[in-house]
Amino acid sequence: MRSALSHRFFNGHPKAEWFFIKISLMWIWLKIVHGVFLDTGHVPYPDGICRFFDCSVLVVNNASHFFYVAAVILSVLYLFERWMMLTTFLMFLLSLLLFTLEESNGILNRCALYTMVFLAQSIAYYKGGDKLRQNRIQFAVQIIAAGYFLAGSSKLIASGFHWITDAPQASIQILKNYSYAYFDTGNYADLQQGLTKAHFVLQHKFFVILLFGASLFLELTAWVALTGKRNTFIYGLLLLGMHMGILFFMDILIVAIFYPMLIFMVNPMYVGYFVVCEGTGWVKDRFDY
Repeated sequence: MRSALSHRFFNGHPKAEWFFIKISLMWIWLKIVHGVFLDTGHVPYPDGICRFFDCSVLVVNNASHFFYVAAVILSVLYLFERWMMLTTFLMFLLSLLLFTLEESNGILNRCALYTMVFLAQSIAYYKGGDKLRQNRIQFAVQIIAAGYFLAGSSKLIASGFHWITDAPQASIQILKNYSYAYFDTGNYADLQQGLTKAHFVLQHKFFVILLFGASLFLELTAWVALTGKRNTFIYGLLLLGMHMGILFFMDILIVAIFYPMLIFMVNPMYVGYFVVCEGTGWVKDRFDY
């Protein structure tokens, strides 16, 4: 176990790691940006910066086509690492505008994390230097870890430890979520699944309390992920397990938080690449150094 945790996989930040982060991040970001343009056509509930100017100019008179093309061009520049300080800063501004526009339509997907990731990377490129390879990943991890810590802190501030002791009441939320799915699809299996899982929660209250307590502990100690690449990976796996548990029981997956965590803390595409290289002995190639 000790040798596995001290494996060279946890040393340095090779080009392959960054390459697969870029591919994964751009694929997810462009899908979300595309969804924003599909789901928004006006600004009925101005929020954030949309309170100070009319954000509807972003989507009327075919203006959305311009911004979508801009998003694609920026993604290409990001992938080929051209003018990265400016590129990431423009991606920050575009994300800020688009995701504020989305929230101004009453859609709360919590995409602000992407906005801050691009800002953090812009700062990393502005600083430059010998630590750029580390900083462009580590600064993003810091933003993600801060998000989890704030989520845990808000639970304690709002509910205290009742958030843990009252965990079995999550059965109500489970019924609510699966009922939404039932009314959306008319599939009775969704409703039955919700009833089954809500019943399980009520029958295993102590187990559910332990799970909620463990989740809160992970959020409050997310800063540990900043103490080394190995700990980042381990915490990424733990948070992955937490999200999968929430998805299984409650049918909830906040993709705008889950995917950045998965990409920067676990990077499954790079893990797969590394395993293949190790298994075939083809370790050193142009991506590694």
